[in-house]
Amino acid sequence: MGTGGVVAAAALAGAVAAGAGGLAASADPDEIWQGTGLRVVDRAARSDTECVPHSFGQLRQLLTATPCVALDRVLFTLTDDRGGTIVVSVAWVEFGDADAAREFKRVEDIHGTGDITPLSGSLLLMNDVPFSAYNYDSDTLDGTTVVVAETEAVSGGFTAEYLDDVAGIAVRTPRP
Repeated sequence: MGTGGVVAAAALAGAVAAGAGGLAASADPDEIWQGTGLRVVDRAARSDTECVPHSFGQLRQLLTATPCVALDRVLFTLTDDRGGTIVVSVAWVEFGDADAAREFKRVEDIHGTGDITPLSGSLLLMNDVPFSAYNYDSDTLDGTTVVVAETEAVSGGFTAEYLDDVAGIAVRTPRP
């Protein structure tokens, strides 16, 4: 990563550190990316009342036994000033009680146990991106909603650490 990447990584780290304070309260999803050197290019959002059809693995089994009450998902692309592109998936999985949300987050946070299926890249007029879940962050809102953010580089020389930092900001994206 060149000097510009180091500066952008420092800005990302600062934005992640600011996290729950100012970023989560932002009404404009684009505001959370200001000062990071990244900008939102395209975005798609969908809401569902069921999670099972949009999940796989052990998470699907968990959601079959303990259904969610709402699922909101967004997919968006970020670019930097050198033309690098990152695709970001964020999902808000809402449950009827805090115990169900805690159990979902516990299982979701274990790599390889399944996931919420990201929205299709075709909604952004691009090919689907295989999310590895290595560039990941999660958080719990209001005790009953788990937010899951994943990132993948489409182009550019982004490091895994940088993509993790982007996920740390994306998890604070305001719910649509």
